[in-house]
Amino acid sequence: MFVLLIISPVVLAQAQVQVPVQVLVGDVKETRRTDGFFNKLEVQLKVMGEIVPDVRGVRVSLERAIDSTGKNLIDEKKMSGRGSGFDDVSASDSENFKIDLEMKNAARRATVVTEIAGVLELFVPGRDPGSTVTVSNFNRQTGKPIVNASLRAATVDVVVWNKQQYEGQKKAEEEKIKKQIEEKKKSGTAEEQADIAEALASGLMKVFGGLFNAMTDMSENGIALQLTDPQKRVINVEFTDESGKPISSQGRTTMGDDPRTMIFDFEQKLPENAKLKVYLLTTGSVVKAPFKVTNVPLP
Repeated sequence: MFVLLIISPVVLAQAQVQVPVQVLVGDVKETRRTDGFFNKLEVQLKVMGEIVPDVRGVRVSLERAIDSTGKNLIDEKKMSGRGSGFDDVSASDSENFKIDLEMKNAARRATVVTEIAGVLELFVPGRDPGSTVTVSNFNRQTGKPIVNASLRAATVDVVVWNKQQYEGQKKAEEEKIKKQIEEKKKSGTAEEQADIAEALASGLMKVFGGLFNAMTDMSENGIALQLTDPQKRVINVEFTDESGKPISSQGRTTMGDDPRTMIFDFEQKLPENAKLKVYLLTTGSVVKAPFKVTNVPLP
């Protein structure tokens, strides 16, 4: 489903240049249940424009969303739940990227969403050289924290594991958990022992960003990154060849919060001279794009 196209200028303060951003509405879905659980209106926005190939992250702020009855559709809990972080945008999204909005259900007698308006904050690392940290030959630093002055200054720690290292680390920590649980089982009631086991497992999962999730097996050519980022500076990461050309992954799994573990699957093993790019949020790397779409048909 596609509806009204709105062109909104992004003002680049330093050069006073206006870059057009086009916003289309894609899929619109509405879920209604008699028990009230999971009720929501989902609207997909598709963002296009000359600046899109340079965008590596986006954060949306809704200012107005009403249906044809005048009902306010902004779900404050959902919006606050998104936190202050940016959703990453892949380098492969060279023509457009999508944003999924979750809002309150429209009134039953409503026929359209009259207006959705807000601001897109676009993370464009090319505007500030300090927002991109490139680690050359990162394959030589796997299995231990990467030594990089720029990452250290941003209070960001990055550990890269290949499959063998990841599986070894996972096995070692699992054995550590089992040993600690067995020691605790020697004393305490059965209920206390169960609580201890759960606390140990959940605590270590938190420390390692979900490393021990049963579904986190890595492919033969996979790479795992563990990011410790207390200031939430990391917006995105990507891998490139020696010339700087992005290497697309076949999929990515992210677990945990801080630290968080990211597992990338690749069709082929990364070249030894591959580079790791870490994109950091800076004041000079963000531009704003006001947007508005109107008369969005309801399903």
